[in-house]
Amino acid sequence: MKHAVISDVHANESALAKVLADARAAGADDFVCLGDIVGYGPSPSEAVALVRSSCRVVIAGNHDDAVSGRGGAEEFIDLAGDAAARHREALSADDIAWLKALPYTCQFGGAVAAHGDLFDPPKFYYVESESDAKATFDATDAQIVFVGHTHVPCIFLTGQSGVVYRTDPQDFTLEDGKRYIVNPGSVGYPRECDGKCLSTYVIYDDAEGTVEFRSLPFAVSSVMQRGRPAGKARKWLAATAVATAAALAAVATWTLTRKPPAVDAAGADAGGHAPAAPAAPTNATVMAASHSPAKPAEQKPPVVAVKRIKIPPGTRVISPGIALRKKPKSPPVNLRMRYFNDAGQMVHEEYASVKSSKGRSTLPSAAKAKGAVEVEFAVLKVQDGDEPVIEAFEPTASRK
Repeated sequence: MKHAVISDVHANESALAKVLADARAAGADDFVCLGDIVGYGPSPSEAVALVRSSCRVVIAGNHDDAVSGRGGAEEFIDLAGDAAARHREALSADDIAWLKALPYTCQFGGAVAAHGDLFDPPKFYYVESESDAKATFDATDAQIVFVGHTHVPCIFLTGQSGVVYRTDPQDFTLEDGKRYIVNPGSVGYPRECDGKCLSTYVIYDDAEGTVEFRSLPFAVSSVMQRGRPAGKARKWLAATAVATAAALAAVATWTLTRKPPAVDAAGADAGGHAPAAPAAPTNATVMAASHSPAKPAEQKPPVVAVKRIKIPPGTRVISPGIALRKKPKSPPVNLRMRYFNDAGQMVHEEYASVKSSKGRSTLPSAAKAKGAVEVEFAVLKVQDGDEPVIEAFEPTASRK
C-alpha cells in the first residue's frame, strides 16, 4: 500500500487540497496525518473537515491539543497563541471533541508515527538532533518511524553500530540492518528562502519498502489570517515572511532515486564521531528551518546563569524553578538541561524555551537519561543583545 504521510497542515486548506491531489495522482491509496491540523492558518474548519474526510489515520499535534483544550498554549509565541484562541472559537463542538480524542501515536504499514518524539509523545519534544533521534529509536523496535513538528523535511539513520546521524531529504529503499526516522516537513506552513517556498510530504510504499519525498510550490499568501483588519493582516503576513526567512538554516536538496548512505558495523570514526552525511545533489530544493527555539552555538554559549543539583533515587520530576520579570517584560531565554551519571559523564542534553516561568518537567527515563544522578540547568540568551532579568532560579528534584 502507498501511504501519503503529511504533517503540519496548520489550517491551510488550499495547500492541503493541492497536496492531496498530488498524492492521489502519484498513486497514494492511504493518507496519514501526523498532526497540527490547526494553528496559525486561516481555515481551521475547512482544514479539519478535509483531513477528517481524506485521512484514514490522524494523530494529535501540540496545536491540536492547544485548540481542543487537552493541552495548553502558555509556551506559544503570541502569533500561535492568538491563532489557537481564534481557532477554538471557529470550530464546532464536534470538531473540538474530535481533536481532543486524537491519539498521540499510530502504526501503519509496519511503521510507527508521532507528531514529535516517541519517548514521551504527549510532551511533543522535537526530533531535530542526533541525540533526539536516538531517544526515539530507543523507544521503539520499528524499522521506520515518521515524525513531524519541526516543519523541516529530513532523515535520521542508524545501523548496526548504533551511531545515529542526520541526512537531507532524499528518496530511499529500506535496507536490512538499518533504521530510519523520516520527517515529511510541512504542508501548510513551510519555511521560505530566497523567494522559494514548498509544501512537502512523503509517500511510503510498505510493499516495496520505499520512501519518496515530494514537494509543491507554496503560496505564502495562503497563510494570511482572515477576519482581521486589512492593515493588521498585512502586518501579520509581513512579520510571518520575515520570521520564516530569518529562521531558515539551510537549503537542502534531494533526488528522486538516491538511496541513503550505508551505515556499516564500523559506524563512527576513531574519535567516536558519526560519519558525515554525503553532499546532496542539486536538482530540487526544499526549505530546512525550524520554528522551535534555536539551540545556542556550543562554541560560545551566551550563559546567563548555571545551577546544578543532585537527582536522588526515586525522583520523578525536576523543576528549573525559573521565572523572568513580567513588567517590564524580560526577553525570553533558552534553558539547557544536561544530565550526568555518577562518573561525571554527560548522558543527555535537551533545551526548552522560557518566556516567563518554567515549572515541573518529567525526568527523562533510563532509556534517555541513562542513569543520571545530577542535572545542570543553564540559562542562555536567545540573542546576543538580550538582557534577560531573572526573578527566580531555584531548581528542585522531587518524587511528585
